[in-house]
Amino acid sequence: MTTFIMHSKALERERTTSALLRARLRPALVVLLALFLPLGHRASAQNSSRTSAAPLYTVTTARAAHQMESREAARAHPVRLRAVVTFYDEYLDSTGTPVLFVTDSSGSIYVALKPKPAVPPHPGDLVQIDGVTGAGLFAPIIDHASFKLLGTALLPPNPPRVILADMVNGRFEGQWVEVEGLVQAVRDSGTHVVLDLLLRDGTTTAITARQPGVDYAYLVDAGIILHGHASPNFNKQKQVTGAHLLFPNLSTIKVIEPGAPDPFNLPIDHISDLLRFDPHRTFQHRVHIRGNLTLLWPGRMVCIQDESQGLCAQTRQTGALQLGERVDLAGFPLIGAFTPTIQNADYRDAGAGQPVASLAVTIQQALHGDHDAQLVSMQGWVIDDSRNGDNRILTLSSGDAVFDVNLPLDASARKQPILANHTLVRVTGICSVQSGGTDLGTGEGFSIPKSFSILARSFDDVAILERPSWWNAEHSLALLLVVLLVTVVSLCALVLMRRRIKRQTATIRAQLAETHALKEAAEFQATHDSLTGLYNRKAILDFLEREFVRAVRTGACTGIIMLDLDHFKHINDTYGHAAGDDVLRESVKRILAAVRATDWVGRYGGEEFLIVLPECDGEDTKACAERVRCAIADGQIAAQGARIPVTASLGATVATRSLHNEQEAISTADRALYESKHSGRNRTTFRDLDPQLHPRRPASAEPGARVTRIA
Repeated sequence: MTTFIMHSKALERERTTSALLRARLRPALVVLLALFLPLGHRASAQNSSRTSAAPLYTVTTARAAHQMESREAARAHPVRLRAVVTFYDEYLDSTGTPVLFVTDSSGSIYVALKPKPAVPPHPGDLVQIDGVTGAGLFAPIIDHASFKLLGTALLPPNPPRVILADMVNGRFEGQWVEVEGLVQAVRDSGTHVVLDLLLRDGTTTAITARQPGVDYAYLVDAGIILHGHASPNFNKQKQVTGAHLLFPNLSTIKVIEPGAPDPFNLPIDHISDLLRFDPHRTFQHRVHIRGNLTLLWPGRMVCIQDESQGLCAQTRQTGALQLGERVDLAGFPLIGAFTPTIQNADYRDAGAGQPVASLAVTIQQALHGDHDAQLVSMQGWVIDDSRNGDNRILTLSSGDAVFDVNLPLDASARKQPILANHTLVRVTGICSVQSGGTDLGTGEGFSIPKSFSILARSFDDVAILERPSWWNAEHSLALLLVVLLVTVVSLCALVLMRRRIKRQTATIRAQLAETHALKEAAEFQATHDSLTGLYNRKAILDFLEREFVRAVRTGACTGIIMLDLDHFKHINDTYGHAAGDDVLRESVKRILAAVRATDWVGRYGGEEFLIVLPECDGEDTKACAERVRCAIADGQIAAQGARIPVTASLGATVATRSLHNEQEAISTADRALYESKHSGRNRTTFRDLDPQLHPRRPASAEPGARVTRIA
């Protein structure tokens, strides 16, 4: 019994000791588990990611590379393939990168050669391409590629026949295809030749490098079969906006229906016979018509009228003719709402003629549609006189109707004063009726006239019949007040008269102050952007024009800067439009702080701004552009509780008014802005309007400045 008790006590002591040991070791075990468990999870995650990423493999066909997903192509799989060069051009890409397409038995693909080869390939070369896959700007490409010449081969002989709808749906992107169409125009840019093609379902263009000594004019009005690469047009979001063709040379064109060598030798058609049913004629071929000249806007539009009706045509010719002369017109007929029109037209003098007499019509007659493209005259009261691009627009009212008169903004129109409202004028010009749809109720499908405008030849076609009278409502009211005051003076005592005069004077002043305030508010709203408070597009362009006019007298240069906030759509999509508005307002504050008080800043559109720098040469303009760029990028912008990094891309140029016009300056600055975006954004690109007037100098004297100089 004593032995059992002693054994029990020993067991109890062992249990107590084990419990104490476990209690002391438990915290240490918890710490060890806390340390090693994350490491284990991390290691398992790394092993999982390594096993999920498939290994790179060598691509050996054009189709396999072209059909990759963009993310997979961006992993840079090695590529080696044998293919035939089907297109090569060193000057087509504005960045200077050669454009190369190759084709093997599986399909075609774009190849980015880096660096530019010393000896370029030629269409028909059999080559070995070595490179890697890349996501490309629109579809997968072969990137960082080099080639090895293996021999020569025939171009693919039987490509698939496609139409425009096939080219824009993505299936034939970059592929070697065949199209059948009619050549409506041949345009020579100096380095390239562009064919305007009418296909079965629409129009497109085909581009090739210009070969010296080759006359491409014989292709106009010819039916052809063309082999080339279908190339999409797309926007910054990689969305298709159209398509064009790239073909290597004339060897890939087969003429199946030659065009007339001289379109003016074609039989003369009456305007009324155009686009009528004729089983022996296809509408799209060129026609030859003759009539008396009723309007000529060189390089834009020419209108004639024969014994049957009038017609207007789009033209690129700039030769001068006299109104009333007989004119031969050759071009491609195009369906219009009320009368046919002609595109890609050529014209020539066909002898002396008599000026066409204008037909006086009313608003109701013009809206009937029967006088479309004819020379008419009508009266109206001026309610607005403004400018829109290359046109001066007069808005007239007659009765309850309102219509526009379009005048070419030539020298005669510029020097004429602005017509005051309520001026009665008689205008002469071509009646252009706009359609509001088609009446299908009768089963005949007649167009329904909606509105019309008058196309005037010059400001001489605007005859002022009656100027606004001095005796208007405002003056009548003032005179009535004077008569009322005289009557009060004659009927009332001196004290009452003084009180009433004082009261009337106070009322008039209050009305004038209110009117002045409303006028100032209206003028501010008309010339300023409501969000940023800057000048709007019309106002800043007016300032630019006035600065150019002033520069003629002083001989000073004018700096122009185009600015675009980088990735602004991403800011709107990520943080919301309210944050985007805050970013715009803060960016404007930084821009204004970086320019001079004498500089003009306007919102050109969206997140794009135009800065006009009076009396600034190239160095001053570049320095100002860099100050603006650095000011925008200086610190994140607080917007809607978030801090957003913002940068800007800038394009700059300097213009002399006597040598350049506003459109050249804005276009040059815009191209420089495009270069800044294309070169990586958050930088300034300076482009000279005339390299002979502005010799090439270093882009910037400041270290670290992001300025690119382009002559």
